[in-house]
Amino acid sequence: MKSLKFHITTLSPLLITNNTGDLNMVSTKEYISGTAILGALAGIYIKKNNLEDAHKNNDFYKWFLDGSLKFTNAYIVSIDDKKNINDNLPIPISIQKNKDDETDIYDLLFSEDKEIADKTTKIIGGFGKIEKDLLYEQNVKKSLNFHHERDCDTGTTQKGMIFNYESIDSGQTFEGAIMGEENNLNELSNFLGKSLALNIGRSRSAQYGKVTFEFIKDKPEDIPVNSASGEISLTLLSDAIIYNEQGFSTTDKRDFKNALKEKLGNSVEIKKSFVKTGEIENFVSVWKLRKPSETCFLMGSCFLISGANDDKKLKELQINGIGERTHEGFGRVAIGMQTEKKLTKRGYGESPINSGTLPSIAKEIAKEAVKNYVRRTLELKALEECAKFDKKPPTKSLISRLEMAVRSRNCGAFISYLDGLRDTAKDKLRKCHNGNDTLLEFLKGKEVKIDENIKEKIQKICNEIAFTPADDTDFITSLYKSYFETFFGAMRKAKKMEKEA
Repeated sequence: MKSLKFHITTLSPLLITNNTGDLNMVSTKEYISGTAILGALAGIYIKKNNLEDAHKNNDFYKWFLDGSLKFTNAYIVSIDDKKNINDNLPIPISIQKNKDDETDIYDLLFSEDKEIADKTTKIIGGFGKIEKDLLYEQNVKKSLNFHHERDCDTGTTQKGMIFNYESIDSGQTFEGAIMGEENNLNELSNFLGKSLALNIGRSRSAQYGKVTFEFIKDKPEDIPVNSASGEISLTLLSDAIIYNEQGFSTTDKRDFKNALKEKLGNSVEIKKSFVKTGEIENFVSVWKLRKPSETCFLMGSCFLISGANDDKKLKELQINGIGERTHEGFGRVAIGMQTEKKLTKRGYGESPINSGTLPSIAKEIAKEAVKNYVRRTLELKALEECAKFDKKPPTKSLISRLEMAVRSRNCGAFISYLDGLRDTAKDKLRKCHNGNDTLLEFLKGKEVKIDENIKEKIQKICNEIAFTPADDTDFITSLYKSYFETFFGAMRKAKKMEKEA
């Protein structure tokens, strides 16, 4: 079995849904799951081949369904002082820092209780890399976005109905791998090409989920594995789904031990463990179905094991993984990743956008992603501001005339159009107000521009692709039209609903 590594670079905010139980909060994972990557690539294959019954296609079945290829999670990468790109992995749960001195780091998998008896520790978590007694950490940059819920009938925002989207910021690169037989990997890479654009995660029809996918190497490589003996660490690099004898997912360590024995032999014993458990729930967009939820051992869970004396079986475990749905990235393990009692923390620096220059296709997609984000943000603002004009709205026919007028005019021409309206029409616009301005004053004085908050959100990706939206006069003109088309459309629909009521 071989491995073909890839980079995924976020061109817009990315949302890989993480279940939090909060109805008003949509949280994101801090990595791109193998399930999401598999689904996105499967969607590309279906679209390019115009498949209706995809599961009947031999290549589709072989690449995406029967487990011949394994799609790992993609984790954040880092750039070190020498400008080298480094991959990262989940930091084991047993690696914890002293609450009183955060530079004081212990791996409790190896530390004796008496060594930390007088210390209070807490889990570090996140992602990083361990090199002997050094721990390098790398944070994933995220943002919180606020959205109004829209009324599907009127197209306007529902007052008081606000929900939050947490998302991975644009301009970050994640590394993962596809593993399988060399001929299958070559066939898939030939089909996909060196790089391609993908929409991945939730809310792909809005401003989220635009990424580039790029293979790092031209040819598959051997999968790196470690040899070890005696008491050794086993670390989960991804969530692991383990079934008990009744066929149900479990987080009982006895069942995990049984799964280990199946892989490594009956002599295996778990001497010590640090475990976190959780729940997995996935939605398969191709079939519009939700997979049943599964309990799991979370990534970063780690075990000190003994009796694993067969080096061949240890290597096979690192290649094939443990538990169920390993082709979706679940059940990845590392042997001997943890070895030291005491560690020293080091930092990497910035998480990079892809090293070198972005491919031209990526730049164009990134530019469109930026434009779409700005447009959607201003359209949302238009809906919010329209909802404030609930005092004597003008007639539906006048609203429609204004909507048609703005479609064919720039800002100056539209203001001239307003000045040329009959007095009866102007009076109707003056009677409608939001508590501060009349509708006529608002329409004539409104500047549709990219404010500082929007600039801050898009600055990093704009720098990378050398794009300044404010300098694109055609785009700024289109924003003015988009804003008022949304504004008048929402007002017209609200007026229609008012009449029907």
